[in-house]
Amino acid sequence: MLLLFVLELLLFVAVDGVDGGRGRRMHHEREQLSSMSLPSPMKSSKVQSRSRTLAGELDVEKFKAKCPTKPLFVASPTKLKMAWWIHPPKTGTSFGQCLIQYACPKLDQDLQVVVRKNKLPNGKSNHNLPPLFKHFMKKHYTPENCDITTQFRTSAHDPVKGKPHGIVMMVRDPRRRHYSAWKFHHEMGTPAHPSDLMEYIKLYKGCQMRLLVGRNCEFSQSTDPKKIEWNPSQKVVQKALSIINKQDKVAFVGLTDEWDTSICLFHAMFGGEITPHEMQNIRPSIKTEEDKDAWKQIPTTSDPYDWLLYEAARVWFVKNLFRFGIAVPPSLKDVEHKLATGESKRKKRKKGYNTVA
Repeated sequence: MLLLFVLELLLFVAVDGVDGGRGRRMHHEREQLSSMSLPSPMKSSKVQSRSRTLAGELDVEKFKAKCPTKPLFVASPTKLKMAWWIHPPKTGTSFGQCLIQYACPKLDQDLQVVVRKNKLPNGKSNHNLPPLFKHFMKKHYTPENCDITTQFRTSAHDPVKGKPHGIVMMVRDPRRRHYSAWKFHHEMGTPAHPSDLMEYIKLYKGCQMRLLVGRNCEFSQSTDPKKIEWNPSQKVVQKALSIINKQDKVAFVGLTDEWDTSICLFHAMFGGEITPHEMQNIRPSIKTEEDKDAWKQIPTTSDPYDWLLYEAARVWFVKNLFRFGIAVPPSLKDVEHKLATGESKRKKRKKGYNTVA
């Protein structure tokens, strides 16, 4: 136990030392971002009247009641002034609930953004995400409800356009993501949405990475499969990975498969209150026990591009769990061990170099 604590302490100091400069630059860059010019106030259906913890602030007692913190936990959130939500399909639409409530602290906490019972003005359900968000934003994202110094932007399932900055996103184990997407589409049995699972994965491999480099990942039933399959160059792959690794481009990376911990980390980094529905899957797609484990049959080699992105996201996530004093969940202990061991070896090499010198 003592050895583990020492390793954790070394890693915490190292991460803070290595990334601290980037964190300060990130803070400065966020301060330079101009706020969004919001539409004129509109009458909203529900407004939150009681006080809430605002962006950039953290109620430590409330936070610790919901989030597993470590002894090194220090509340030091920075207000997020730019949130550009990049949302690969099947990585957690529910994250929109967190972002909307963060940007709009006067909304009712029980107002759910992406539940299926919501209807568009034409009476249709919210099966298609972009129209729903457009309708929701028009109705609720107003100065009456929202902090006008927080710029919230969503591209639904669209790719990054222009220079990426302030990106917030969830990244998912590509096997889970592919299986969930296939379950959603496979009954179509079209060339663009084949009923065979491995054929489907072949067409849509690299989906999460595509969005970061400006490529689409959703296609209509009539799309020629030859226009869907993607085999990027090494340069393009490195470009996507560099976006994840640069704090001036990505503000937050969560893991769909560690949902509660991701929500905790988001609020530890940026403050605000964890509202009731943020830790719930308010738009589930996998509903049977059989489906919950079926993704395990898929080999990691079936999508090498998103697997690289997922591994990079796991490292980003664990580093920031350490930086902000959040307990590392069991599924990420392998990353924690590699980072701690690597830092311990680095310290020893540095010590040996100084001794020889």
